[in-house]
Amino acid sequence: MITLYDLAAKEPIKCWSPNPWKARYILNYKKLPYRTIYVDFEDVDQVIKDAGIPPSQHGRDGAPWYTVPSIIDDATGARVTESYKIAEYLDSQYPDTPKALPTGTEALQAAFYSQWDSRIWDLALVPIMIPSVPNILSKETSLEYFHSSRSAAFRKPLSEVRPVGEEFDKLWGRLSAFLNELEGWYAKSSGRFLVGDAPSFGDFTVGGLFKALKIVRGEDSEDWRKLSTMNNGRWAKLLGDLERYASDKD
Repeated sequence: MITLYDLAAKEPIKCWSPNPWKARYILNYKKLPYRTIYVDFEDVDQVIKDAGIPPSQHGRDGAPWYTVPSIIDDATGARVTESYKIAEYLDSQYPDTPKALPTGTEALQAAFYSQWDSRIWDLALVPIMIPSVPNILSKETSLEYFHSSRSAAFRKPLSEVRPVGEEFDKLWGRLSAFLNELEGWYAKSSGRFLVGDAPSFGDFTVGGLFKALKIVRGEDSEDWRKLSTMNNGRWAKLLGDLERYASDKD
């Protein structure tokens, strides 16, 4: 059995965070049995550390950062953190299951992930979605922790992170330009997904963020309506194509 560590939210929401979604997509795609431990924001460092899972990285001061998604594989005792490393581990350990990093596409997947991670973060995840995360948290301590930590990180109240007016229009313009580029990459594929008719890590990465945005901002929100109609509905269709791997039931 594999244990997946994910971020907690209020009922009926279960999985919502973009990075854990990547790992969950992969586990479901491979049909590997797993259980989920949902961790509150303020407890992530301690819970992951206590589980013996290594830090995902270290801060500028050298302090370790413990994050989700993280997994423990009871079959091997392996403890792995960070979604790309989880994909590599699961492909290596379970070679008879569908690959998240199909043979021959490893370099492409790594390059895509680097481009995506460096360019999409400020365009969508932080300014559009992050200020709404408190709406889906259930514990008061989580709300307090999220507000204080993110306000400190942005050096402004969380309520002021999302741009308004002309700045918001500029943000959507930059996001639209990037998604047009992304659409161009998908258009070169021979199938529905990034590298053909089978999904791979790149698709799970894109799907994870858009799934998170849809959940956090709401299916009826203007943000989701706007995104879901971009590029002739490409991104809503991608989520639909990935839905069979989106189960949050262990």
